[in-house]
Amino acid sequence: MNDLTIDKVEIIDCTDLVGPGDDGHLVAVHAAGQIGWYGPVSVAAATALDGSLAASAIGTDVTDHSGLLSALHGASAKPGDAVTSWAIGALDCAIWDLHARIEQRPVAALLSTTARNHVPAYASWLTLDVQLADAETIRRIASQDWQFTKWSLRRSHGLPVADDAKRMAGVVHQVAEATGSPAAFDALWTWDPTLALGFSEQVDPTKMIWLEEPLASYDGTGYSDIATAFPALALGERLHLGDDLKELLALPNLGALTIDVVGCGGLTVAAELVAEAAAASVPVYPHGRTLLPAVHLAAAFPEAIAAVEYQLQWEPHRQVLFTDPLECEGGQVVVPSAPGLGPTPRRR
Repeated sequence: MNDLTIDKVEIIDCTDLVGPGDDGHLVAVHAAGQIGWYGPVSVAAATALDGSLAASAIGTDVTDHSGLLSALHGASAKPGDAVTSWAIGALDCAIWDLHARIEQRPVAALLSTTARNHVPAYASWLTLDVQLADAETIRRIASQDWQFTKWSLRRSHGLPVADDAKRMAGVVHQVAEATGSPAAFDALWTWDPTLALGFSEQVDPTKMIWLEEPLASYDGTGYSDIATAFPALALGERLHLGDDLKELLALPNLGALTIDVVGCGGLTVAAELVAEAAAASVPVYPHGRTLLPAVHLAAAFPEAIAAVEYQLQWEPHRQVLFTDPLECEGGQVVVPSAPGLGPTPRRR
């Protein structure tokens, strides 16, 4: 094997360093005397990796990202499964980290020769019950120079559809009044087309930037039925390895593609999806669960990626596994300048 071939893949359990319910596993890939990292990942993704998937990467060239992805895809028993897609995506990101560490460059510099140093970010707080929050709390978060804010619009199954539509339209107006600007809203896959259409009749669309993931599944017919009722829809978080993007990009009023960089299969796949979205003139706003690789992707493709999501309630928990967490300054995430993805794990 030459110096650039992968000789070892490890799954490292760091759950003793994180809180209850938080992801606590790291993926480590070895080659050329260097270690590439990605994490945290869930125990389910770690379990899916610890076997044939990890073994399929051994002996392959760390710089051949497309070839590695094909090998991983071929070794998977469930290539379209959400957990498997996450596992492959995590390994793919660790390999990008390794490649960049070997070349002593940030990952963003491998993806583009003109990568930017800061990436715009928007803030989301999806566990906050906006109806119970005081206006000052909403105003304080919105005033922190984020590109914009995003809030939960989860369905209440205890209310009739018409009443729930009216309630959620009121939430939109409440946020707009508190912040003085439109906001994005995430339905968290809890709506159906009837509720979506009822909501569209109640809400002032000028108060919304987009409505994200309202329906329980990516049913083209379902989204086609409601797409024209909204100023913009945001979709793509649940795209997995092997999914076809064309159906989503063809929807009327698709205002944002919100891919999860790891969940869709990793940086190798995400870069291809960004190119497809750019060709369709749909801006990309990567999902915040995998912020670190999303920041490098956004730095490399500034014309296609408008901003990354910073999850206020969850991101600090993910950062505890690293000695040098990501920095945010005035609504911008600082792109790490260190080799690889940047942060160093607390446990090697």
